[in-house]
Amino acid sequence: MASDPTPPSVIGATAHDRDGKPLGTITAVYLDDVTQQPTWVGLTPGQHAAPDTDEVPLIAPVTGSEFGDDRVQLAVDSAAVHSAPRATRPDHLSPEEEAALLEHYRRPAAGLVRDDATTVRGGGAAGPVRGGDGTVTLAEEQLDVTTVVEPWTRAVLRIEEVSEEVLVPVTITRQRARIEHLPLAHGDREPGTAATGERQPSRSTGWVTLYAEEPRVSLERVPAERVRLSTTWETEESQVTEQVRHEEVDLTTTDTLRD
Repeated sequence: MASDPTPPSVIGATAHDRDGKPLGTITAVYLDDVTQQPTWVGLTPGQHAAPDTDEVPLIAPVTGSEFGDDRVQLAVDSAAVHSAPRATRPDHLSPEEEAALLEHYRRPAAGLVRDDATTVRGGGAAGPVRGGDGTVTLAEEQLDVTTVVEPWTRAVLRIEEVSEEVLVPVTITRQRARIEHLPLAHGDREPGTAATGERQPSRSTGWVTLYAEEPRVSLERVPAERVRLSTTWETEESQVTEQVRHEEVDLTTTDTLRD
């Protein structure tokens, strides 16, 4: 629980106890971490204390207080305020310090416990309250379950390289050699052939170069898709198990029935 020095109608006001005795100047207001509502005030002795003082103030509850012009009347007495546990820092209350303050101001001497027929005084567990007509009022504990938003997990986007094999069909073309026969007319002869018709030694026409296509593979890095991290709220049912106590009536008699 942190202090808030901003409320202009409270900071700098003079605080009085429930009987009107001056307690000091309000130099800090402590807000609840969940509701952000004022829960405690910090009091510094004197009527003109500076709000930014480094002195650790006295802590008093706001519950039941009455606010006026430059004056705040608390619902506790001065003895309870001066005997309250002190905080270690002027700008913050730890959960342990707040629990100690709550326990301190719950005591009857603090003035928050009323002395009437329906309230049990004392620091122990409360028992049944007996009325004047012989009836007994029983008490029980009730379970109040609320939810608060707390950090659950962290998420981050990471990019990883993944390789996969891709099969792409490719059409290639190559040259093939074939023999073509050309008919000769009467009297035609191949150049270099003897006119006598004698057979010439076998010969070749030389080598012919054939060409073929080959696949060429090239890789290009291009953007594929765009992703971003977003959050959504999901609702699920959860069960809370807690032990609660209640009071029961047990009748006990000591007299023996006579015949």
